[in-house]
Amino acid sequence: MSMSGGVRAVSFTRHGVGAARLAVQREAFRAACAERGWVAGGEVCQIGAGGGKGRAWAAVRRLVRSRRYDVVVVDGLDTIGATEREIARELVLLRHAGVRLLVASTGWDTVNPMVSDLLVGALRTVAVEAGAVAA
Repeated sequence: MSMSGGVRAVSFTRHGVGAARLAVQREAFRAACAERGWVAGGEVCQIGAGGGKGRAWAAVRRLVRSRRYDVVVVDGLDTIGATEREIARELVLLRHAGVRLLVASTGWDTVNPMVSDLLVGALRTVAVEAGAVAA
């Protein structure tokens, strides 16, 4: 199997406050796939708040776990969670489930476990500091 041709990507987009326009998110997905030689597959769109609690997000995780797709592509980290703590939790869950995530806007790819570790560490630090400020 060729390394480049075999990667099937699914796009997770979010339609809601704070999210980029869907057209922008779709374009980011297509560009990221084209750049890497990946197969641009389907798109799952969530209406409203980011990731975590949404049914659409759960559907995307299932698609990857069932090997229908190899990687989930999001435009930005805020697509998968509303807060730093939520995003960190999602990243940990994705890794435990063996789900690879590419953040198109930054090029972060959790195929490298260090990327995931660094992101989770940074997000948790921000969440703790935000909590201290809120206290």
